[in-house]
Amino acid sequence: MADVANSAATTVDISSSSSSSKSDKENAKKPAPASNKGGYQVPWVEKYRPRTLQDVLGNEDTVLRLQAIAKDGNLPNLILCGPPGTGKTTSVHALARQLLGSSYKDAVLELNASDARGIDVRM
Repeated sequence: MADVANSAATTVDISSSSSSSKSDKENAKKPAPASNKGGYQVPWVEKYRPRTLQDVLGNEDTVLRLQAIAKDGNLPNLILCGPPGTGKTTSVHALARQLLGSSYKDAVLELNASDARGIDVRM
């Protein structure tokens, strides 16, 4: 899965809008649906991203190792490699959720090496 920081995912309205009608104008005035968080629509990939390691599919050996780390509670140094879209970021976020519980949002800082180039990057 692509990192949230550099993803260009947007939500798409697949309804046909060949002609503007009164119902279209009325719908435009209605408040945003419940999936609206902070003034924007949640992208599909974020809405359905696995939240636990049990929900992560594929590469069973790696998922089993990450589940063992989550069970043990001791996080070693990790290097995950692979092509884009294979679930590296998703797996680590799921592991962090299981290890950190309710403090996940306050304790996780995601940095992408492609975003962190140059002298302006501060840790």
